Amino acid sequence: MIKSGINGKINSRMKESHNIMFTKYIRKGFNYTLLAFIPLVFMSLNLQAAHQLETPLSLVTEHRPPFQFMKNGEVTGFSTQIINAMIKHTPYQAKTIIYPWSRAYNLALKKDNTCIYAIARTPERENNFKWIQAYFTTNTVFIGLKSSSDIKINNVKDAKNYRVAVLRDDVTHQLLVKHGFIENKNMFIVNNSSSMLKLLKSRDLIDLVLTDELSLKYRARYHDIDPNLFSSIFKLNDHPLEFYLACSLNTEQTIVNDMINGFNKIKQTGEYNKIMDEWLKAEDFSLNPVKP
Repeated sequence: MIKSGINGKINSRMKESHNIMFTKYIRKGFNYTLLAFIPLVFMSLNLQAAHQLETPLSLVTEHRPPFQFMKNGEVTGFSTQIINAMIKHTPYQAKTIIYPWSRAYNLALKKDNTCIYAIARTPERENNFKWIQAYFTTNTVFIGLKSSSDIKINNVKDAKNYRVAVLRDDVTHQLLVKHGFIENKNMFIVNNSSSMLKLLKSRDLIDLVLTDELSLKYRARYHDIDPNLFSSIFKLNDHPLEFYLACSLNTEQTIVNDMINGFNKIKQTGEYNKIMDEWLKAEDFSLNPVKP
């Protein structure tokens, strides 16, 4: 009986010792596994960060003061300041290049990792881009010379009796096509705003332009044309058009997500409102912001 009891205690202690050794072995093995795994985690994060920094991101736009324009060799303007503030909250580096609108638009349609601003979001464009964020709204207006007292427009049908100039591939171009205007009959397509304003000023080939009032004022001044020569005649859209940063369908979704987060960040920090407030202090600058 005594011998049996002693053997039982010995066996119990051996099992306990075995369990302790096994637990230590498991913990030791786990620690080695963890130590081996940690560098892999950091390596993965570093590779992801490196990929983001190396990912080429292109930003394209048009010359459209006060939204975006060249000054002292740099692209600036209200839109550009908003976009640059957003980019700072992403891991990417990108520089804006100004092209004629049609070229910028087609680059953003087809080129990998390419984004465009400021572009109006319409049903016709909906499936052609990845839409990041709206940041201002505006209206589209038929504008003519103040001296053209013969022009009377009460509806879109009336406007078809006149020659209207629009920028190629601009939202105004697409809107006139949608409303049944015919190229070289009552719709004339130009490639830049300078040509459009000069044609309107002389009223040689066109009677009206379709644009927003703010752009016309700033474009006229930029091209040394008196904006007081022009007046708004009829607003085309029933609801304000929202203008966005948008990217090609071939843009990596990670980039899209990072930029959406960047926009959310500048709204949370107040950067968006600060930029908007600074521009609203400028003479004749009137714009409708997009509410957070």
